[in-house]
Amino acid sequence: MNLQLMCTRTSESYQGDFLRVQWEMTPLSTPFVHSHGRGGDCYKTQVQAAWDKDYLYLRFHCQDDDILANMLRRDDPLYDEEVVEVFIAPTSLGQYFEFNLSPRNVVFDSLIQHDGTKAVGYPNWDCTDLRHGIFRRNASSSTFGDWDGYFAIPFQCLNVAPSSGQVMRANFFRIKRHGGDQYLAWSPTGADPANFHIPNKFGEIILV
Repeated sequence: MNLQLMCTRTSESYQGDFLRVQWEMTPLSTPFVHSHGRGGDCYKTQVQAAWDKDYLYLRFHCQDDDILANMLRRDDPLYDEEVVEVFIAPTSLGQYFEFNLSPRNVVFDSLIQHDGTKAVGYPNWDCTDLRHGIFRRNASSSTFGDWDGYFAIPFQCLNVAPSSGQVMRANFFRIKRHGGDQYLAWSPTGADPANFHIPNKFGEIILV
């Protein structure tokens, strides 16, 4: 059975302002695990989801100490350093959207085509009006410390009109480098070496 994440409708339209979402009223996902699915200690990571008529809002909670994140330009290969990621397949597992966010608040976004065997990415695709942010839990610390990562993804970019009860296939990931590579997933893909592009392992976001 697919993992499911309840995506709570906001009480009003926040026009992409992810900080106005009542996150304390929004369910947390199960903790991420190693993407190969074999267990083992890892940095605690969870995600929340909310929506209004225009945006899908996501908040990642990341336990951390220090980071490896030096890239500064949109669509740099952020996955070679440290990121949180969301893959969303609104209508078909053959086409989905990838969004990466580094702890330096840099984004990578791409359209992905998947033929059931391999993925082909189109990082020249950009999500217009995508919003994102990073909040460090203890900004005065000498190390980077725990942090939250936010997305506000316009539904227009996903080519869908949202409605209550709608189900979208999705998965969430985190790559951690500092202190040794960890490839973490909400719904483990089972691949080793790590491969996040296995859409038949995606879970479900349910708009409620």
